[in-house]
Amino acid sequence: MHPLLLNVHERPLTLVKFNYDGDFFITCAKDGDVNLIRTESGERMGSYSPVGEKAGAVFAVDITIDSSYVVTANADGKLVYYTFQGEQVAVLNHGGILKYVEWNQKPGAQNMVVTCNDKFKSTQDGMIPNRIMIWQFEPQKRLLSIDEALPMKATKVKWGPFDETLVSIFEEGTVIIWSAKNGKQIALIQAHSGPVTGLNFSEDRMLMITSSKDMSAKLWTMDDKYECIKEYKTDRPLNDAAISPLYSSEKDPKMHVLLGGGQDAKDVTTTANSSGRFEALIWHMVAEEEIGSVKGHFGPMNSLAWFRNGTGFVTGGEDGYVRIHKFDADYFTNKKFE
Repeated sequence: MHPLLLNVHERPLTLVKFNYDGDFFITCAKDGDVNLIRTESGERMGSYSPVGEKAGAVFAVDITIDSSYVVTANADGKLVYYTFQGEQVAVLNHGGILKYVEWNQKPGAQNMVVTCNDKFKSTQDGMIPNRIMIWQFEPQKRLLSIDEALPMKATKVKWGPFDETLVSIFEEGTVIIWSAKNGKQIALIQAHSGPVTGLNFSEDRMLMITSSKDMSAKLWTMDDKYECIKEYKTDRPLNDAAISPLYSSEKDPKMHVLLGGGQDAKDVTTTANSSGRFEALIWHMVAEEEIGSVKGHFGPMNSLAWFRNGTGFVTGGEDGYVRIHKFDADYFTNKKFE
């Protein structure tokens, strides 16, 4: 496997996100740049830049299923909407330090985004609290705000199955499920003993995987029980985890999960044996065993995503690099990877 190494950011990556068809992915980073990359070649096709001043850090980006619209969550408290081609179409002065944004999941009816923000003292608006919110895109209006019920700041929030719930993660190790209709708490899960750093879903959102600084990732069912069914214990803090799209394939399924992380940059030079912990780890979803690793970044891996067809993956690191990994034929023929 010979990765494509892309130097398209000057500061740490915050998210990599594929479009539904998988022929493009978008990257965002703390340098404020949001780039559109062609998956096959690694060619940078363009960028999404707000009109006027640069946004500062961009913590999250998402794209609609039909690749019509892109939305970014900016540290300056603005939600910025673009066409896929890069034209800015709307700006929402959300307030707070925006940490995450995601379109709702219903095909043909993606007219809402869910967001979370850190509190921020504004000279205009006073103290803006930690919040989880749902916004309508067209026409723009607020549909839901969870603030007083929020026990601490959420670092990420996503839509649950069928857009009926919201799933948020916290530095205190908890995952909280909320009703997307009225904002009431449905379940509080003490998921990890350290900060929860990432959450991703299977295609139908009936399985969820979480990653944590406690050096583990966990697989959860998304029915009413929210039960942990598998745990993957590693030797490094984890920043992200994802389920292979091929895990449910009728022909030659790949029951694999992808994990990535590493020690924080401030600890790398002071901790013994810190080298070699930035690889992407492939674990067997059911057997809970590591089955392979792929040499990674020069610092912690912050975000990762499988190719939509499961034939590779993309990672974004603290070092500012994006790496595109395409599996060799051996991945599909070697019994080790079954």
